Amino acid sequence: MVFKAWHLLLFALVPLALVFAGVIGGAFRGVDSEPEVFSTAAPALTSAPAATTGGAASGAVVLNLSVKDVQFDKRTLTVPANASVTIRFENKDEAVSHNFAVYTARSATTKVFVGDIVQGPATKESTFTSPGPGTYFFRCDVHPDTMNGSFVVK
Repeated sequence: MVFKAWHLLLFALVPLALVFAGVIGGAFRGVDSEPEVFSTAAPALTSAPAATTGGAASGAVVLNLSVKDVQFDKRTLTVPANASVTIRFENKDEAVSHNFAVYTARSATTKVFVGDIVQGPATKESTFTSPGPGTYFFRCDVHPDTMNGSFVVK
């Protein structure tokens, strides 16, 4: 059997196309196809500690939240309802801007608290009053699609 030029081209391109398809298909693995649901219904109470406290007055809560490699170190923050919340926000990303903001829902149309944008590395402390019981949404307004989580108020 004599190979023609188109045979060689076909045998070279088909494996290359399969490898390319595998690389492209593999790039989508791990993508969360189901969005998180952030309802405002009151969550069930648990006996777990509500938040990190340290040196805060009675009824006050201090949350430590940091950012490294464009990711929050926590995906869920829990606080008591109607409490004074101090957020110690540490941006560890060199020359990258981030902030911490809480909204009533993922749509981010109604704000609960919006912190200042901080260019890293830097730390910023802010205080606000937590809303009533429910599950809210927090995010970095600069990177809202990749840096977000649940803000649970009990």
